[in-house]
Amino acid sequence: MSLEYREKPVKREHTMVLTDRRQMVLEGVQHVDSFDDDTIALATDMGALIIRGHNLRINQLDLEAGHFSAEGDFDSMAYSHKKTSKNAQTTWKRIWR
Repeated sequence: MSLEYREKPVKREHTMVLTDRRQMVLEGVQHVDSFDDDTIALATDMGALIIRGHNLRINQLDLEAGHFSAEGDFDSMAYSHKKTSKNAQTTWKRIWR
């Protein structure tokens, strides 16, 4: 009889610190989806996050620890929740009635 060791997922806090709209530090980052000088798209423990601004630069990224830092001229941060497939199916059902 073999016993399997399974690591429990670590529950991390998700925090955002924005200093003078020029420096940002995030905790709870899972991965970076895309980035350029005007937009950074991240997956966080609290959902997808889109950061918009100008001259954005990623300074530090440690996915194992969930740490992210960036600088630039930050204009907005917007979270979105993932839609469940049930909601998508319901929408399609209403369209095809």
